[in-house]
Amino acid sequence: MTVDAVAARAQVSRATAYRHFLNNDAVLLWATRPVQDAIVPAVVGSGGDHLAGLADRAEALVRATAQWAFDHERELRAVLAVSLGENSAQHGLSRRGRMQRDRWIDELLSGLPVDVPGAARWRLRAALMPLFGADAVVWTRDVADLSVTEAVEVLVWMARTLVTAVLTESGSGADSATAP
Repeated sequence: MTVDAVAARAQVSRATAYRHFLNNDAVLLWATRPVQDAIVPAVVGSGGDHLAGLADRAEALVRATAQWAFDHERELRAVLAVSLGENSAQHGLSRRGRMQRDRWIDELLSGLPVDVPGAARWRLRAALMPLFGADAVVWTRDVADLSVTEAVEVLVWMARTLVTAVLTESGSGADSATAP
């Protein structure tokens, strides 16, 4: 994955490609981004009933993204390594603010009832973050030493448990969230 290869494949000049990608590492960082948008089912929005199935939607979102992440484990690890390199932010390679999970989580949490306190929303958002992408791959496979199947099930269980706990804690419809 090089800027020159991107230019050739897109049938544009090298100069045009370099306007979009500062270097080969930038190409690597953005290589899988369009695919990520295609994997998320239309489950994150609140749909009809504001509460019914919020834990189910969290489970479906995490299951879809986790399966994609494990199918693209090698690429995600490469992107992670490049983005964590020295001076990566100065070269436009920081992961901060460029991850699709921010949008996915925000869309999912838009289904929370208004009586869920801001602090609980913030904690839930932060707790859901590591369930996506390279972060989920690294800690489930390298730290917890789980198989892909086990890792997906643990991530799904965590998402469901976290959402259900926030709904129960706020008294906003523990009955509406499907129990784990």
